[in-house]
Amino acid sequence: MKKEINMLSYNTFPKITRIAQRILFIFCAIFMLSGIALAADRDVIIGFHQPVGLSEKALIHDHGGVAKKSFRLIPAIAARMPENKIEELKKDPRIAYIEDDKIFEAADEYSSSWSVQHIGSKIVHDQSINGTGVRIAILDTGIDYNHEDLNDSYKGGYDFVFNDEDPFDDSFNSHGTHVAGTIGARNNDIGVVGVAPNVSLYAVKVLDGSGHGMASWVIAGIEWAINNNMDIITMSLGSSEYDPDLESLGIACDKAYDAGVLLVASAGNTNGNLTTYPAKYDSVIAVTATDQNDLKALFSPIDQKIELAAPGVDILSTTGSLNNIISCRSSYCQLSGTSMAAPHVAGVAALIISNGIPDVNGDGVMNNTDVRLRLQTTARDLGLPERDNIYGYGLVDAQMAVLGVADIELTLIRTNGPADKDAQKVSLSPGYYKITIHNNDLIKLDMEVLKNGVIQKDLSSKFKFNHSDDVKFELNVDSTVYVELKPYGSQGSTGKVTMRRLS
Repeated sequence: MKKEINMLSYNTFPKITRIAQRILFIFCAIFMLSGIALAADRDVIIGFHQPVGLSEKALIHDHGGVAKKSFRLIPAIAARMPENKIEELKKDPRIAYIEDDKIFEAADEYSSSWSVQHIGSKIVHDQSINGTGVRIAILDTGIDYNHEDLNDSYKGGYDFVFNDEDPFDDSFNSHGTHVAGTIGARNNDIGVVGVAPNVSLYAVKVLDGSGHGMASWVIAGIEWAINNNMDIITMSLGSSEYDPDLESLGIACDKAYDAGVLLVASAGNTNGNLTTYPAKYDSVIAVTATDQNDLKALFSPIDQKIELAAPGVDILSTTGSLNNIISCRSSYCQLSGTSMAAPHVAGVAALIISNGIPDVNGDGVMNNTDVRLRLQTTARDLGLPERDNIYGYGLVDAQMAVLGVADIELTLIRTNGPADKDAQKVSLSPGYYKITIHNNDLIKLDMEVLKNGVIQKDLSSKFKFNHSDDVKFELNVDSTVYVELKPYGSQGSTGKVTMRRLS
């Protein structure tokens, strides 16, 4: 019986006594060293039901705020308000609304690629680890190798559907091209960025334009990958059947794994049912899909074979010139499915390999088995302790898999320009961080933590220094955030910030 394989997409004191003065002095010293603010202020936009005038500004002032900018276009004032006065101000009948004054920034590839950032890839890229030299065979519908984000990464391949050396993606939804972009879209200020933007991508076309292919084509693709010295095979495809009689494909996967190739496959869009083949084979990493809240995607399976989880909902990636989805008539499009999850794992594996494979199992040999164990042991646990049937070992974590507990280090240097010009920003994936600020001669350091463009006042701090003080504190973030560090001081003054992720 012929077996058909399908793609799997879907922010003046009064007089006091000397004793009181001493107490106040001690308190101020502690305050300056710790950086703890007495009352947090928030930047807001205050809307009024009537045109803005002196009385509206006076209202803000009477509530302890500072009016920064009034508008003619809309009846509103941009202000800085004490946190504990905002709710009180909202009750005034003249107020229409009070909202956070969000921070906007130039769109970049990482802000477009939420999933790549969510698993900690940018932090790895900032350490100049990008997957250079790693060869990945994408067994799929082919790749549109003319795409501006893929043409430098594409290195060749083969078409087993038409038996020629032109594995161009002719699928209606650019399935293989989308997978390729998630793995290896270049960091070139265009569109999106991949998990491992410097990898070498090889298109092995085993699915036709409709997204279907024969098991024999997939076996031939695996054989090609072995013969052409691929490091990783990724397969965002699966059998529509659950019976275990695909023995030949299982043997081929085992042979590839024994040859040192790491195999990754989508677990299947089975809506809570079992994992599909080839992900179900022991030699293959079965990847399920999660959303932006790290919850199981509705279409994902539930099965003890699931090994890892990765983002798979609303993933923006590259699409080809023949893409025929009405809502995706562009070079980039959002798709959902376990097909979109698997390439995230393949990309992280490439980052591990390019950084040097660790001997995880201690057998003296560094190979695909060690990469697999590294992925498992560093995954971010989402469900039950250890491995479970929904998330496997957990969400793949590029930062932990590649850097472990390695420090993120930033050196801040004051120039002769404004402090904003010298600010540095780093993204942090969810986790628990120990942060040390080693000051040389800065006067102050402002740390603003932003989530979705909104300053998180409970996480942000302003540190004032007394000569060369060190400040140590811990930061617990439950979702991806940006941390912006802004130094103040005379020209040439410096400070160093170390961020160590503990969990």
